[in-house]
Amino acid sequence: MPFFTEYKLYLWVALCFGLAYALLVPPFQSPDETAHFYRTAHIASGQLMGKKTADMRLGGYLPSSLSEFYQPFAKLRYDYAANVGNDDFQAAWSLALNPHDTVFTDFPNVGYYAPFPYLAQAAAIWPLKATGCRPMLLFYAGRLATLAAWLALILAALRLMPVLKGTMAALALLPSSMFLHASMSGDAVTNGLCFWLIAALFSLVFSEKNEPVANRPWLVASIFLSSAMVVLSKPVYFPLVLLAWLVPKTSFSSKWERLAFAGGLCATNFVLLAWWYSYAGSMFIPYGEYNPQFREGVQLNEGVQPHEQLAQVLAHPFSFLKTAVLSYVESGPATLAHYFGKFGWEKNYLPGWLIGLLALASILTAITDTRAAEKLRLPHRLAFAGLAVLMMGALALVLYMQWMPVGSDRVLALSGRYFFAVFPLFYFAVGGLFASQNWRWAGIVVKSALVLALAWGAWEVLSRYY
Repeated sequence: MPFFTEYKLYLWVALCFGLAYALLVPPFQSPDETAHFYRTAHIASGQLMGKKTADMRLGGYLPSSLSEFYQPFAKLRYDYAANVGNDDFQAAWSLALNPHDTVFTDFPNVGYYAPFPYLAQAAAIWPLKATGCRPMLLFYAGRLATLAAWLALILAALRLMPVLKGTMAALALLPSSMFLHASMSGDAVTNGLCFWLIAALFSLVFSEKNEPVANRPWLVASIFLSSAMVVLSKPVYFPLVLLAWLVPKTSFSSKWERLAFAGGLCATNFVLLAWWYSYAGSMFIPYGEYNPQFREGVQLNEGVQPHEQLAQVLAHPFSFLKTAVLSYVESGPATLAHYFGKFGWEKNYLPGWLIGLLALASILTAITDTRAAEKLRLPHRLAFAGLAVLMMGALALVLYMQWMPVGSDRVLALSGRYFFAVFPLFYFAVGGLFASQNWRWAGIVVKSALVLALAWGAWEVLSRYY
């Protein structure tokens, strides 16, 4: 049975709790939020990419007040006993922007990222920055813009999604999702685009009237554009474009038209991916080569050499496969707990029983979807699961290259936040498997579990930080 078909319900729940998280969570407590804030402010100043300097630094010139704004909240990171009070917020509020007092600010872990995920936040910050607003106002304006972009993309996806609307809505509303997507994070736009891209391709795969693809030129153009932004922002999500091959042959006038759409989509994104790997790879500065005076605390790991690591993987592919599998097995419980109910930098989780309830409730939305039972066939299910596994492999490879020393026997950065665009495919693979059962009570259980978890998450934030 379909859940959350009422868009207003989704909007109000997401908006209320998104605003609560955006305003309650102290600044810089989301993963990489400091670097994301600097990158956004840099784009708002008219610079689309970070600047690589001759003395081996990557960042950009920003008002020194932006890095000073971080200091009252720096104590919170990894210190579970630390909290914030009025004095900290007053110290942060007292800072004036002083836009002409600039200093080169390092953000090497995001300086080579594509600019697309930051454009919404930068658009919100730019007019405020031009008027000299305080750094705190710039920061919260960026958070609210992030939340607005996420909500808009998910709503657009739900309108297009022909099946499993409730599953998509439930996964978007998970507490960990709302924590991240109500923060100053570029991942919000990328994840939102992934949800929209999945919904757009599903609308072609499961078209009600088998409408010809040629009759929807704007949707096709949007798919090409959104997939390009996704691939340039997060290359590991490239396999999503392979969903295009599931569009029925009857939706095309000829096999050449089908090849132009599905093959063209894949080829275009592959070329973009290859070009971006070369371009962005030339900007990345490993820890060992980064300026020693500025490399601490900027999210670079010692011993990392992406090109050498890739060469090692290509030379010993089965050894890396073993490493990836063992890493996923060992990190599985933590990755899933993070996916359902983690917030902040540290190991802040919702209670285990609540995480378990969220897992069961979200699965319930998928397996009881009656439209999925009508539409999905075994090839669809296998394709969804296969693409999810392929993305998990790509993610392990990229994290192994960017975060682990050459030759490491584990991938230790498999955080649940990387799987917001991956795990939905597993849910879709089991969509409607038990739709014949009498699950009329399921909708109330799912909605109640989500609201309970989101409210509990707000309480956990208050308990942890204040």
